[in-house]
Amino acid sequence: MKRRDEVLVGLLLIVAVTVGVAGTVWLARGGLSSGYEMYVRFPWGAGLKNGQPVLLAGVNIGFVKAVKLDPNGTLVVTLAINNEYQVPEGTTAAVAPNGIFGDQLIALQPERAVTTYMARGDTIPTGKGTPTTGELLAKGDSIAKDVEALTGALRTEFVDGGGIANLRQVTADMAKLVTQLGTIAEAQSVELTRTQRQLRSTLAAIDSGTVDSTLRAFQTSATNVAAVTEELRHAQTQVRSILEKLDNGTGTAGKLLNDPGVYARLDTLLLRLDSLAADVKANPRRYINLRVF
Repeated sequence: MKRRDEVLVGLLLIVAVTVGVAGTVWLARGGLSSGYEMYVRFPWGAGLKNGQPVLLAGVNIGFVKAVKLDPNGTLVVTLAINNEYQVPEGTTAAVAPNGIFGDQLIALQPERAVTTYMARGDTIPTGKGTPTTGELLAKGDSIAKDVEALTGALRTEFVDGGGIANLRQVTADMAKLVTQLGTIAEAQSVELTRTQRQLRSTLAAIDSGTVDSTLRAFQTSATNVAAVTEELRHAQTQVRSILEKLDNGTGTAGKLLNDPGVYARLDTLLLRLDSLAADVKANPRRYINLRVF
């Protein structure tokens, strides 16, 4: 009798635990709340199964209701969305890891904040998903291979090919060069100090009175040159005025230069003078009559 009671207690405990787990899962999937269906397609191998959560911008809005294998290479996933939530237009769906034990969830990510929503029963476009653990491991393996290849190349160049010895030699040569440059800089500093001293002594030897008198002479010469320049400018103005008068025909000289009638009369007068001179030479007695008593 006692053993039967223990068995009954054990069975009741198992049933209670089972009911509790099933109730928890049922409540997590929506429980008594009603919802509507939406769909999304993912390629094979997405790792989805019934009951996985659906998040919209990080908020749990439903769960995976069904996963159907399509022969064309995709998974048709039915989502159960709670009635109090709506999916904005421009939202994309992606598979994301849920925890560290390899479980998955569906993440719905809106493109931006909008006031228009997708209709119930629509198919949500697929977006770029989060890298899976396998992809991360594959990427890590690729990086490890690249590092190994780089390490091998460095070993070949610096160890097997004597690169380290060459590097040491270059370092030693650089140290020698630095020492030589320091010596040259020190010598140049000494020469520069000597030059500065000579320049100071030369400047000290210059008589300030001589410099002042020379500067005054330069100043006087500059004043005289300025006066001469002003006189030349005045003379230039006068010459320009005379040339303008000559060009305009103003005055006697201008008329002589610009009046063609004056030129013609002068030419006629010269011709007559030439004729008179020729006649005087030919007949001097006509003009000069000398009587000697």
